[in-house]
Amino acid sequence: MRKNENRYINILTDYGFKKVFGDKEVMMAFLTDLLQPASPIQEITFLDKELSGMSKYERGVIYDLFCRTEDGSEFIVEMQNRYQTLFADRILYYLSRSFSSQESRGDEMWDFRLTPVYCICFLNFHLSGFKPQSLRTVQLKVDETGELFTDKLKVFTLELPSYRNMREEDCKTQIDYWLYNITNLETMKTNIPFQQQQPVFEKVGNIAELVRMTPEELKQYNISIDTYRTNLAVMKTERAEGYAEGLAEGLAKVQEKVESAKLDIARQLLAEGLTAELVAKATGLPIETVMKLCK
Repeated sequence: MRKNENRYINILTDYGFKKVFGDKEVMMAFLTDLLQPASPIQEITFLDKELSGMSKYERGVIYDLFCRTEDGSEFIVEMQNRYQTLFADRILYYLSRSFSSQESRGDEMWDFRLTPVYCICFLNFHLSGFKPQSLRTVQLKVDETGELFTDKLKVFTLELPSYRNMREEDCKTQIDYWLYNITNLETMKTNIPFQQQQPVFEKVGNIAELVRMTPEELKQYNISIDTYRTNLAVMKTERAEGYAEGLAEGLAKVQEKVESAKLDIARQLLAEGLTAELVAKATGLPIETVMKLCK
């Protein structure tokens, strides 16, 4: 291995994310650290990532990862590298489809009793309109009292950008350890940190180590990393174009206000009896523009 070659895959890629979190032991450890249940999660079942529409005319949905724990709770787990304007609406749609599918699981006496559905969103950006926060938990609550309306629906957003410049010693919680490793794994040259706090990180390192991958796995990963880098380049271009467009609009508005102020001053000077020539000289307006104000 060359000295400057990466040791681990990038988990933020589609292939890297599914390879690491598609492992049962890793997913169970992560869900246990996130949910902090009374006892560790002992078993999960990965489900079909594609949830068909209720009729042939309805649109199906495809998740990154979809699993169920031994108590029946279902988890939609997503990695999002690009912000979407209707991000919240899409997550609600995913949850709604998962809930509605529970009706058609063969129980003719179904009485609307739902099993919990949770959506876990790893975000490679800060959620727009909210204060940056590494872990955000969203539930349905009563506005007036803050009481929990139902515990069957919950959304977790996990923001990664804050961990790019964080030091290992600044990580204090189990979720900090996960998010730090996920964000920085590709640049690590030594063993993955925090293995004493979470032993499963040793397995994460084994799964993610490039030298352990087959030629076919490397081929798939390289395709995924190219797509990831292309998306980042597109985002940077969109931001630059948006900044340039916003700057141009801002300058145009400023110029418009300046011209309007000049016209107001010109009218005042003309009302004071100054000649059009003097007003034009004083304001910098063309003489033709000042002459029109005289009419």
